[in-house]
Amino acid sequence: MTISLIPITIIPDKMFHPSDVCLKISHSLINYWDIDTKKPITISVGGNQVITMIEGAAITKDEIIFEEGLFERLSIPIQESQWIASFSRSNYTLTLGPVIGILTDYTESEKEPHFRSIHAFCKELHDLVTEVGGFLFVFQLNDWKDTTLTGYYFLNNHWQKAPLPLPTVIYNRIHSRRLEASHLFETFKTKLKGKQIWIFNSHFLSKEIVHHLLYSEEYMKPYLPETSMLTEHSLQEMLKKYSSIFIKPIHGSQGRNIIKAINESDVLQIKISTGTNKDRTFQFKDPIQFYQWLLPYLEKRTYLIQQAIPLMTYKSRQLDFRILCHKNHQNTWKVTSAVARLSEDKQFVSNIARGGELMKPIHILSILSNRETAIQQLKLMKELAIEACSLVSQMSDGIIGELGVDIGVDEEGNLWIIEINSKPSKNFEAESNKIRPSAKALLEYCTFLSFNKGRYE
Repeated sequence: MTISLIPITIIPDKMFHPSDVCLKISHSLINYWDIDTKKPITISVGGNQVITMIEGAAITKDEIIFEEGLFERLSIPIQESQWIASFSRSNYTLTLGPVIGILTDYTESEKEPHFRSIHAFCKELHDLVTEVGGFLFVFQLNDWKDTTLTGYYFLNNHWQKAPLPLPTVIYNRIHSRRLEASHLFETFKTKLKGKQIWIFNSHFLSKEIVHHLLYSEEYMKPYLPETSMLTEHSLQEMLKKYSSIFIKPIHGSQGRNIIKAINESDVLQIKISTGTNKDRTFQFKDPIQFYQWLLPYLEKRTYLIQQAIPLMTYKSRQLDFRILCHKNHQNTWKVTSAVARLSEDKQFVSNIARGGELMKPIHILSILSNRETAIQQLKLMKELAIEACSLVSQMSDGIIGELGVDIGVDEEGNLWIIEINSKPSKNFEAESNKIRPSAKALLEYCTFLSFNKGRYE
């Protein structure tokens, strides 16, 4: 069934007469929705609902006038605002949305909260929602009680904390893997399911699980480096087979704690990426000595071991590509943006968080080959990224609506999937004063989820 969505401007007004009327709708909109003004109507905003009477008014079709007390009963700011509206004649309910909650962990001060690495992006998404329609706020797990919620919404150039309606959809940007794996968070997700509140990207993706999901499809195997869990035996076997390997924490992020082992004739050269812009280097006489040195690391984290692909470089700097993908209003994957990432000089990871540099993919690929080849390679990257996202989202638990796919190109022009991230950085897209494509894509998907309760698998 197709849902009819209409952009609506809500305008506040003083107390109406008679007092049981809380909103006024244009005569043309009443006719369009075929509303009987003698019957009470339910207004639904997120988790809040109010039953009231309505009145026809000589106003433009895309406006609805709210009595000021209705804002308070719905826990939304008293201000003129844009919304997306849908009316159901089956239950006489006018739904306004989307009501989007960004779930993260933040710090608070007397002046302003700080949403860490996504602080600027939250404001950007707010600006877009304000323009297109809906209501956005930011909250953390402790702000949620069983039936009530407090959070921060943006008003008068400040993030302000207040009681808010339960959201229709939650975009999970929790930074802490430990918090996300806690019983508290699992209980929270169970409550959301009972209230029919969608949450997407509800967990970090393990490198081990992602590799397993992709490797289970025969046609994806040519794009995947050989990978296995790290053991003393697998380390020795991989170093016999390949001149260099990577050792990665299965729950790692931002290029930290990755180890590169280069097997030279009489020594094993080791490089470790750190949280700084300088790699640590070590030497060992053989894999056994190296593994003994690794044991303390293995007590803290689980690692996998992976074939190191000789990827293209530019001016002796490592090069890969981040393809950002989102689900759209049709619940299908699309590429939102693509960038090339160059590592800091003399580093072996290209993460922007560790000093990497962004370039346009077509530009760098054209330098390394020619424009025709560059166009074809970028097209293939996007197709591969969409296929990988489709597989991961179909075969993973929960709803996934955003993924960052890291792809490398080897010296012969073959594509390799390096990594897939469920919480891609918001700092790698090209800087611009405009709203970025990823913000527009997220609003599109949040709107889809918000107005498709019971119609989505």
